Amino acid sequence: MSSRIFLLRHGQSQANVTGLVASNRTNAAAAFGLTSLGRDQVRASVGAAMAAGELPPGCPIVCSPLLRAVQSAQEAAAILGGDVRVDDRLIERAFGSLELGPDDAYEGVWSEDREDPGHERWGVESTRAILERGASLLRELAEGPNATVLSTHGDVASVLFCASLGLPLGRHREVGPLANGELRLLAHGLPPARPA
Repeated sequence: MSSRIFLLRHGQSQANVTGLVASNRTNAAAAFGLTSLGRDQVRASVGAAMAAGELPPGCPIVCSPLLRAVQSAQEAAAILGGDVRVDDRLIERAFGSLELGPDDAYEGVWSEDREDPGHERWGVESTRAILERGASLLRELAEGPNATVLSTHGDVASVLFCASLGLPLGRHREVGPLANGELRLLAHGLPPARPA
């Protein structure tokens, strides 16, 4: 892969502060945006990477359609000067019947993930499905600019990072979780074609 891909988890959002699961367009395309701390988190991580020479000026940003990821991409673009493009393949993991419920439900989902990366309990999107859509985007970006930032969500980022290490997807919360506003280079580029 000639392009370096950076994963950017959105900064702290209103959903994080209120402790709610907000994973779909209906609820989060125009609501649950960044807090002022969230904006600061994104500016700090992207600014530090640019100052260190890891991100070049004009670096493009591809983002989830949800407000918190779009606003994070806009904050990154204000520093990098690159264009922002929305791509549905970076949208938050679908959390099914857990939508708009308390975010402590994530722990139960992640526990199921460890046992079966293909599970869809509570109507959640499987980690395998997340990888499939994410890998599709990564293949398109493989021969793109020398660096691209993907502004996305916690589970999407952790699944892609885990797969890029060649590890079983059930370990995504062990090896791949990003903090709010964290920027991380995708380990080895395109995830393997057959995730475990």
